[in-house]
Amino acid sequence: MAYTIIEVEKKTNISSHTLRFWAKKGLFPFIQRDKNGVKYFSNKDIGWVEWVACLRSTGMSLEDIKEYVYLFPKGIKTAPRRRELLEKQYNKIKEDMQNLQKVQEKLKYKLDLYSEMIETGVDFLNPNSKDYRR
Repeated sequence: MAYTIIEVEKKTNISSHTLRFWAKKGLFPFIQRDKNGVKYFSNKDIGWVEWVACLRSTGMSLEDIKEYVYLFPKGIKTAPRRRELLEKQYNKIKEDMQNLQKVQEKLKYKLDLYSEMIETGVDFLNPNSKDYRR
């Protein structure tokens, strides 16, 4: 089955603007076009769209995704480099998650302070308050 960009947008919740941009950047090398140049996506292409969206959600650069896409059809000889690209992103999100964990802990601490402040009616977080504490 073949899908238009609008249909792919509906199936993936990725805007047609983004899909066109990614296609223009060469991230969907297997997409077919009709005689009028209209792009049609197969089910496999939709899988690629979802994979590109996954990679983008990790913060992977368009340049790195393009390299990955370029290498993919070249077979097993490019597997080490493709793995390297994915491993770099894996390590990045692992670090991001650790940083987010620290941020979450700080926010939880502040939320607990606000709960205490609201419960006691004492504004000890306001530097202008006589009850302020560091």
